[in-house]
Amino acid sequence: MLHRHCLLLLCLLTSWRLAAAQSIAPGLALGQVGVRPAAPYSWDRIRTDSTLVYGQADSLRPAQARQFWLRIAVHNRSHYAEATQLTVLPNLDNTFYYFDEDAHAWRTRRAGVAVATDSQRTKGALLLRLPGRTTTTCYVLVRLSERAALPPAVRLHVRLQPAAVVQQTDQLYYTAWLVSLAVLGVLLLTNLLAYLRLPDPITRWYVCTQVGAALYVTAFRGYFRMLFPGPVFSQAVLPTGLSYGYAPNNVAIHLSVVLLLAGAVQVSRAYLSTRTRLPRLDAALRYALRGYCAFTAVVGLVNMGGFYLEPYSLGIDNLLVLGVVALLLATAVVATWHRLPLARTYLLANSLPVLFIGTVAVYHLVISIGNDGNLLLPDLAILSHALGFAAALHIRLHSLQRTLLATEGEAAALALDIRQQELRHREIVLKNSHIQAALLALQQRQQARDAHAQQLSADVQQQQATNQDLQQQLEANQRELASTTLYVQQKNALLAELKQQLAALHAQSPAAGKHAALPGVQSLLQANLYLDEDWSRFKRHFEQVHPRFFEELQAKYPALTSHEQRLYSYFHIQLSTKEIAALLNIDPASVRRAKTRLYKKIAGADQAAGRPANGELTEPQAED
Repeated sequence: MLHRHCLLLLCLLTSWRLAAAQSIAPGLALGQVGVRPAAPYSWDRIRTDSTLVYGQADSLRPAQARQFWLRIAVHNRSHYAEATQLTVLPNLDNTFYYFDEDAHAWRTRRAGVAVATDSQRTKGALLLRLPGRTTTTCYVLVRLSERAALPPAVRLHVRLQPAAVVQQTDQLYYTAWLVSLAVLGVLLLTNLLAYLRLPDPITRWYVCTQVGAALYVTAFRGYFRMLFPGPVFSQAVLPTGLSYGYAPNNVAIHLSVVLLLAGAVQVSRAYLSTRTRLPRLDAALRYALRGYCAFTAVVGLVNMGGFYLEPYSLGIDNLLVLGVVALLLATAVVATWHRLPLARTYLLANSLPVLFIGTVAVYHLVISIGNDGNLLLPDLAILSHALGFAAALHIRLHSLQRTLLATEGEAAALALDIRQQELRHREIVLKNSHIQAALLALQQRQQARDAHAQQLSADVQQQQATNQDLQQQLEANQRELASTTLYVQQKNALLAELKQQLAALHAQSPAAGKHAALPGVQSLLQANLYLDEDWSRFKRHFEQVHPRFFEELQAKYPALTSHEQRLYSYFHIQLSTKEIAALLNIDPASVRRAKTRLYKKIAGADQAAGRPANGELTEPQAED
């Protein structure tokens, strides 16, 4: 709504300007304009010497002179006094001399583009009050400065405008400036407060465009000429008589355009996220903006250095502005084509501002490079741009609010999930502490088991050493048992052989058998065959190898006689029948019969006691 009201007001102001431009008073007429070189005539000579001749000329030639006197006659055919504005081209540095009817004295006023003391919005103009039904003569000293770039010939032009028309025009553009500045100020304050509450790159760059817009409309109207009339860095006069100077107002115009384009480009990049979604167009926007900024900086430095480049650089400047604006519009169109978020809204909000800005650039490029501030098109461009961007930002703000609400919901769900995860984490930590305590207990038990295992290992090693000693002792006893057995066997064999020899000797010599000592020898031999001393020695060594053998045998088979126990021990150590017969000094058949009787006796005892059969004794078989 505010957008429509502002545009309607500017259209009404435009129609007011057209109506005012047609209200020129018909009673004013410009008379003869005389020209002569200024040297060597002073103002007193010009004012008092009526014999000086002024020629007719439509142009001034700097090669002839750098200063010229002009004598201008203005006729007021009306019966009433009229106020008019007199402008003389070239308007570089002019000094006006006119007669003040009220004070009845000549007045002097210096004005022009190169005059640092001329603080008018439109420099080089003089306000005259012309009495009715009279012809007023005034003089103008035109100076063509050596600092200015001058053509070979400068067209001379004198222009009269009714003061009422000038005032109405100034009031019109002053009102338009106030309206534009008020709208920009409200938007600037609103967005600045929004940026302070929530810093956002888009809002920051939008504030930059608003500052640039306010600076542009102020400089375009020429109000910086009133605040800062000087210094004038460089000067130039065109063949048409138009004079230009590069002053702080021109610097403000170029700076404002840089701020406007920089803000518009950066807002478009941030709004449409071209860095990630349209990288090629994003690079083109960045390079285009940098190129324009570099061009503006170079031109500004050259102009401030004393060489006036505006007639040559303004065309390129406006072409570059058109290029950047066209690139901005193309970016919005491509973003809409790709259906990027809010791209269609952005395109609709900025179509009219981009059209107005492009029209301003085309106007300066095609119609007029000069600027007198009497144009409402920049106000339309600035206001439509500010309001269009404001609408786009407002829509984006609503979209961000919806996104924020959705994000807050997701954040709440995430916070709940995090809380649950924290509880789960605490539970896991508690379980881990229990597990660690259990592991510590297991480690302690394992350490106790290891210590016990080490103790058992030591005991086993000690037992192994003991067993090794016992094994060695057992082997020694077995060797001794075997040697004892062999000794007894050999002794009995020897005694049996001696007995046989004595029997043979008795058979060969019966008379010898009757010897008194021979029966005693035979009895001695027979007695030695049955000595228990050898059995006692054998039994001792046997029990060393087989401890508690005879006790267990006696307990298991109490019916066995000592002879049967002796025979069982021989079978236990697996002696053959012949070896047992040699030990007992009997024949092998007697051993077999004894073994049979022993087998039956033991088997009967096992069966009676319900024990399994003894495996050490088997049914005896015949042996060779």
